[in-house]
Amino acid sequence: MRTSKPYKTMKSILKIKTDSFLETYKKNLFSEAMWKVEVEGFPPFYMDGSSAGEVKMALKKKLKRPKEIKSIERIQKTDWKKDVLGRISGKDQEEPDDANEEQVKQWIKEDSLTDNLLVDAIKNVMRERIKNG
Repeated sequence: MRTSKPYKTMKSILKIKTDSFLETYKKNLFSEAMWKVEVEGFPPFYMDGSSAGEVKMALKKKLKRPKEIKSIERIQKTDWKKDVLGRISGKDQEEPDDANEEQVKQWIKEDSLTDNLLVDAIKNVMRERIKNG
C-alpha cells in the first residue's frame, strides 16, 4: 500500500506554479531599473541595476576614488531616452546661460546696466551654479 500519491492535485500544481512565477516576477521587477549616476568631473551617465546599492558597489569597484560619487537616483526609461536624444541632437542644457549673456550685452549696448540689474544677474548665475552642482 502506498502512503503518498503518485500524482499531484491540480490545486497543488497551480500553487507551486504561482509561487514560482511570483518569485521570478519580484526578482525581475527591479532588474530593469535605470539609474542616473553623477560623478564629480564627468557628465551624468546611466546604469542598469536592481538597486542603488548594487550600482554604488559596482562603481566603487571601478573608481579609484569612490567618494567622488555625487548621486545615484532612479529614473524612468522615458527620461533616459529624452536625455540621450537631446544629447544626440545637440541640444545642451547650457542654452539659458547663452540667453543671459545676450541679455547682458543688450543692457551694455543700451547703457541701461544698473547696479540692481547687475546684482540680479549675479544672483541668477549663482543659483544656476548651485543647482547644477
